[in-house]
Amino acid sequence: MVQQMAQVGKLLIGVWMAGVAAAMFLIVPQYEGLGNAGRIIIMHVPTAWVSVLAFALSAIFSGLYLWRRKPAYDDYALAAAEGGFLFTALATITGMIFSEVVWGVFWNWDPRQTSIFVLLLIYAALFALRSAIDDPQRRRQLSAVYALFAFVTVPFLVFVAPRMAESTLHPNCVFIQGSHCDGITLAEGRIGLLGDHKLHLLELERQGDVVTAHVLVGEPGLARETLLRPSFNLATGTMMDRPEFPGVRYQLGLERVDLASNSALLNIEAPGTGVLANRTTLYTFLASTTGFTALFIWMLHVRATLLGIAWTLAQREGVRL
Repeated sequence: MVQQMAQVGKLLIGVWMAGVAAAMFLIVPQYEGLGNAGRIIIMHVPTAWVSVLAFALSAIFSGLYLWRRKPAYDDYALAAAEGGFLFTALATITGMIFSEVVWGVFWNWDPRQTSIFVLLLIYAALFALRSAIDDPQRRRQLSAVYALFAFVTVPFLVFVAPRMAESTLHPNCVFIQGSHCDGITLAEGRIGLLGDHKLHLLELERQGDVVTAHVLVGEPGLARETLLRPSFNLATGTMMDRPEFPGVRYQLGLERVDLASNSALLNIEAPGTGVLANRTTLYTFLASTTGFTALFIWMLHVRATLLGIAWTLAQREGVRL
């Protein structure tokens, strides 16, 4: 009976994920300016969330092992850490694909990319630690302690560190419905950073109710710059022309103008802003998150069971694992 339920569960997960993939490419609407590449968000964000869940479970099972000293808890802790590493790698790969479309490069050491790379190194060190210790009991104990300390870094590296950086193009705000990027206020002649781009506000030109900002845009450290001209309607208080940053799909918007101080609020906008406002996209996103979570739980159980079987067989044969 249990085996039959397991088979049905595997079948349901497979059908569910196939349905998510079909919906992602056939039903979810394209994001303006991003085309089909924007659909990868349906996979990228859920895999990142599942990786955090996996690392949390690894820490929980590690704590249980230190408390109860049951090898099964160590098996689940290791399986969860491996799953977290796998899903973090998937999130990184899908993020790199999206990065190439939006930023024009697969990897540019953005704060988000750098923090995830550090996270992968931390858990790779856990696996190296386990492989370097021969004594099973000592290996389990040290690994459990390491996993607990490793998880302390997860919230910081995933949620805090990328948001502390002033220079990042990772869409923390522009792709989340109801959120808002802070932007940067510059006076004429001043220079500042918006994301990974240097902005130099040359002048504000007014023609009737329309104010146009002449902004030199370039990446820090690079000599090449591009002149962009976002505009703002004083009568309606709304943005008008929003030119794209050079080489990427983000747009430069002029959100507010203060003619008394000759200053302007410039901000990043993205074609994907508010994508989850579309119900089809939202439901597919939630289905993807549910599917990846179920897939991870199944993988966790299978991997931990295999580790337990390997340990039992090794005990019978007198081999130290």
